Amino acid sequence: MRKKIIDIVAGKFILEKTNAKTVRFILFIFCLALIMIYSSHSVDRKIFEINKLNNDLNIVESTYLNTRKDLMNSRMESTIRVQLSDKEIRPSLNPPTKILISNGK
Repeated sequence: MRKKIIDIVAGKFILEKTNAKTVRFILFIFCLALIMIYSSHSVDRKIFEINKLNNDLNIVESTYLNTRKDLMNSRMESTIRVQLSDKEIRPSLNPPTKILISNGK
């Protein structure tokens, strides 16, 4: 067992006569290397796509927050007063009158 491992590390299986077993082993190692390289590139591509989507999400969230802030500011009473002052609409000086309706019994 130890001798076989030393022969593989030293590369004697390549230098000796070439047989079908050796060629299959070399092709197997080559295919494993190709699969490893492909999977590494695939993972890198997915990581870049995740980063791009996170950046897009941050942009959309900031746009949403800015829009919500603008909406809150536009709904404030002071902002509405300024906008309606051009049309000479002012708030009432008298409070509203409460109308009570009884049930007729």
